[in-house]
Amino acid sequence: MNVKIMANRTMIATDAFFRRLYNLHQHKVNPTNFNSNRRVLIVFQGLFGDAIVIQNSLKEYTRLFPKKDGYEITLLVRESVHRFMESVLILPKDITLESVDFTTFVNNYSYFRSVINKYGNAIWLLIAPGSSLSGEIFASASNATRKVALKRCKDVTKPITMAIFSRIAYTEEVRPQKEDMMLLQHRKLLQYLGDINYQARLPQLLKKERFVKDERYCVICPGASKEEKCWPIERFSEIADFIIEKYDMNIHLCGGMDEIAYEHKFLSSIKNTDRIVSHIGKTTFSEWSAIVQYAEIVVGNDSATIHLAAASRRKAICIAGLYDKYLFFPYKVDQLEEEDVLPITVMTEMPCEWCRTIGYYAGYGNKDCKKRINANQCALCIDTITVQSVKTEIDKLMEFNKS
Repeated sequence: MNVKIMANRTMIATDAFFRRLYNLHQHKVNPTNFNSNRRVLIVFQGLFGDAIVIQNSLKEYTRLFPKKDGYEITLLVRESVHRFMESVLILPKDITLESVDFTTFVNNYSYFRSVINKYGNAIWLLIAPGSSLSGEIFASASNATRKVALKRCKDVTKPITMAIFSRIAYTEEVRPQKEDMMLLQHRKLLQYLGDINYQARLPQLLKKERFVKDERYCVICPGASKEEKCWPIERFSEIADFIIEKYDMNIHLCGGMDEIAYEHKFLSSIKNTDRIVSHIGKTTFSEWSAIVQYAEIVVGNDSATIHLAAASRRKAICIAGLYDKYLFFPYKVDQLEEEDVLPITVMTEMPCEWCRTIGYYAGYGNKDCKKRINANQCALCIDTITVQSVKTEIDKLMEFNKS
């Protein structure tokens, strides 16, 4: 981290901390000044997969805080997530989506001040449906009357800045159990806010026209938001050859522009190159969704593509680590409809599970794992997953399709 960013972060942290103290004082001195409006701000720092998982919850916020009663709900998201959500998800019309660059927010003091000045003042209710450093700093600096957060199942201990702001940011906290998948966690937050009958269920996508002409095909997503989550690429190539040769399906690769390197590595280690169609870095959000919606089976890392598969009711296999055990995989819901299909999760047990929950970064507490991650390799819990274990789950799913 360069000196300029460090200086900016220091100013941001200091500013947010003293705003928190000042706002506490103002709420005591003039409490009525903060209770006269019905502005609800949802600060959502998640990426594409997180956006899919929260989709069903959003409609419930409009029921809790209806527009006809004077409530104004704004959802702050990253700019790319904003475009993704509007392209792919069924969204309630009574929530306004607006974009914030959360990375710049914690690295640039001028931008931090502009965001807080625009969104942090005169709010009745701030909702944080997940933990992140940018969210904790935003909440600390905000003068909202109520600040309700969906926290982690365990308190973060490292880094120290995250630990401090996690403790001072909110007025109310909802803490899930370790075994609660994110869909269940959103349900707990909504029930805490008053929607006591809400039940967690699979998200819903906008229905798309078929994009791939193949009648039967497999989607493989070899990338993810972080390298530590990515199963070694040559193993994905083995899986692709296995599916091609045993089940006679073409393989369609999905991924963003920043994942093109996976395509080159994948193609260099596969036998049946003529059966591979790569869409990595070539599709819109809408086309990506359409590719997944008509696939016979989807295989990938813990990534948005697997969440798209779940929301599309497609058969899917997720190769997942233990750093956020149960947070996103395996999928858990309260209501399972007849057409619903939950992704199959392949993972191996290790004593260092939940490392990122405690230490904010994957590999916390395991020096060997942290060394791998620093070298841009997958986490140890990902590396221990064998090709055969994934093949076994594919066979089970394909056999289930026949029955």
